[in-house]
Amino acid sequence: MKILNRSVFQPRNSTQKKAAKSKGEEEVTFYIYDEIGFWGVDPKEFVKDLNASNAKTIHVRLNTPGGAVFDGTAIYNAMKQHNSHVVAHVDGLAASISSVIAMAADEVIMSDNAFMMIHDPWSIKAGNADSFREEADLLDKVGGTIANSYIKKTGMDESAILDLMNAETWMTAEEALEMGFIDSIEADEVDEKAKAVTYDLSVFANAPDELLGERNIPTARELEKLLKGSGFSNKQAKEILANGYKDDDPDSQRDAETKDTSEDTIKDSGDQRDADDTTQRDAVEPPRKKDRTAELLTRAELISHQ
Repeated sequence: MKILNRSVFQPRNSTQKKAAKSKGEEEVTFYIYDEIGFWGVDPKEFVKDLNASNAKTIHVRLNTPGGAVFDGTAIYNAMKQHNSHVVAHVDGLAASISSVIAMAADEVIMSDNAFMMIHDPWSIKAGNADSFREEADLLDKVGGTIANSYIKKTGMDESAILDLMNAETWMTAEEALEMGFIDSIEADEVDEKAKAVTYDLSVFANAPDELLGERNIPTARELEKLLKGSGFSNKQAKEILANGYKDDDPDSQRDAETKDTSEDTIKDSGDQRDADDTTQRDAVEPPRKKDRTAELLTRAELISHQ
């Protein structure tokens, strides 16, 4: 999966970068406070740093909405194969592939107000029917490997795990502990900047309301930057900001007008005809200008799969 412009989970701030802090020769801590892959945590860099550490105990602290499956799998395998005692801490959110990363640790500790989410893998594909069938088969295989990671940790039946994944299951610390996804719960001592609400989680179907937060409305300068990053020229970006986005596809407009006229039929004479005429006139009025912010945000968050 490849992003063409920016993260679907919102722009990130300086607290959401992978970092390591050494504590003598005994312990080292890695932070995954960003999406996995894309413009977030680079798996190549992360694995290189992880393998370079010979600390007795390695802590991996998680606050991430997930990201690229295969990038996360590389991190999972590096943690699983490391000779040190690896402890995963769910500080704010371990969603999607980051929940799989947590399963690689020898011990998983979750803050009492954090969340963990598991779901079936996603993909966005362009192509013919055969391409989509191949993609579906690949998703089934990837989903199976992800399920095995959960099964090894929890000891649950495959059917139960698959049901939880299919339902996009969000777990509190208590629920995750009860089902065996984590080993213990710790009192919340995480800085407010590490909370999961940092991310825009509206891309998920069942994200808890308390994690959705309020989406900040970008400024005109930020919107212009997003449009440029999505492939628009400087002139086009300024024009869209000034006048709104217009669909230049004549077929789309013609289909809409045909649908409007075909659905509004005159059923009677007299007053009924006058009412129908009024409805018809209203139906063919030029459409109102689209909401600029919503349109621009939609255009700026397109994802394409290669």
